[in-house]
Amino acid sequence: TGVGPIQNKKQFDRVVELIEDAKDNGYKFLLGGNVDPSGTGYFVPLTIIDNPPEDARIVAEEQFGPVMPLMKFSTEEEVIARANASEYGLAGAVWTGNPDKGVEIAEQLETGTVWVNEYLHLSPFAPFGGHKQSGFGAEYGKEGLKEFTYSQVITVKKDKVPA
Repeated sequence: TGVGPIQNKKQFDRVVELIEDAKDNGYKFLLGGNVDPSGTGYFVPLTIIDNPPEDARIVAEEQFGPVMPLMKFSTEEEVIARANASEYGLAGAVWTGNPDKGVEIAEQLETGTVWVNEYLHLSPFAPFGGHKQSGFGAEYGKEGLKEFTYSQVITVKKDKVPA
């Protein structure tokens, strides 16, 4: 697969804690959910949790791991409103058979990056950064380079100053 280990133990423990919280709350797992603590590295299997409630930690918190809550919705308006109700906004993805409709939905999401029919495609020419509590500033692109600069404004009046 294209999934590697979690980057560090602290984050690994956080992802495992979110999985355990979902189990403790009786949420249904469609895939994964069993982390082998005796394994080498911080590997977490791909995990999908079926329709947890809106206030579940796995829904409300950024997990930064291969754990995904799969949630039902009835209308586009509902799913956009629910996504935008989050205090986070790093990135999101829209999966659809109609890419034009996907772009229309993506334009309404309050996130720094939205992918349509793909995920984690990053370009060094396009900025990547979050909205809301998902961070300030950007990496990559001109905007990312500007993060390492300081602006300075100098104004000069060329008329003679009265004596």
